[in-house]
Amino acid sequence: MTMIGEDLRRARHEWLYAGRNSQPLWFAILAFFLLFLFNALLQGVAAFSIAPFMEGGLTDPRALIKGTILGMLPVAVVAAFVCYLLASVKGGNARLSTALHVPRLGLGGWLIITVGFLMAMYAVIMALVVGFDIDLAQYTPGANGESPETGSAGLVKEAMYDLVNEPLLFWLAIPSVAIGAPLVEEFMFRGPVFASLAQTRLGRWGTVALTSAAWSAMHMTEPLFSIALIFIMGLVLGALLLRFGSLWVTMVCHGAWNLMFSLLTLGMVGQS
Repeated sequence: MTMIGEDLRRARHEWLYAGRNSQPLWFAILAFFLLFLFNALLQGVAAFSIAPFMEGGLTDPRALIKGTILGMLPVAVVAAFVCYLLASVKGGNARLSTALHVPRLGLGGWLIITVGFLMAMYAVIMALVVGFDIDLAQYTPGANGESPETGSAGLVKEAMYDLVNEPLLFWLAIPSVAIGAPLVEEFMFRGPVFASLAQTRLGRWGTVALTSAAWSAMHMTEPLFSIALIFIMGLVLGALLLRFGSLWVTMVCHGAWNLMFSLLTLGMVGQS
């Protein structure tokens, strides 16, 4: 693999996104909601299938959340496959509408984009913390996943902190968090429905804003600070999709962020 690929050089001067969806707009939106419900149903099945084997069982909401996380990877693979199939009907071209071609970035290009994305998002966090005088301790669970005194730090974050105390389950959860969640969420929010909306009067940047808002709204169980951060991340991922023209870029960056979050969780619980 070359260090710097052709598409990284091209992206310095032009926006490479060429995704289009020839399906009717109503069908693309309907497919989005059907996929959302299908994914939620599969996650529920995974949670209720795994939770009985965990402490607390079906009567413990924490066990259900952990079951959802542990089952996320197979659920995501199935949901992404269904999304691809739906994008192929009603005159659709799934590969074009999902922008699934692999960009020619080179090893150095992938490193530049991924590390740059992580640095940019941590810069955003610091700017929000300093600008709004935010105490991050208010959004940090205890060593056993308990909520801080100010309220919930977010169901997923608290469950991950709790999972650190069960090393086998924690490492089984890593692929779900770093691969499963980015896979299905990028397909849903920056896949076929993104391509359809970008062809309307919303335009590309209006679509980036709308899909980012919808993505952050899906995380309504998280505190307001986290929801705001997810919205900003959606804007950045949308910009990366437009710049480099490939859903692979957003999936890799999204996955890198989730992996860093998981490893930081491991480190913070270990220190405490």
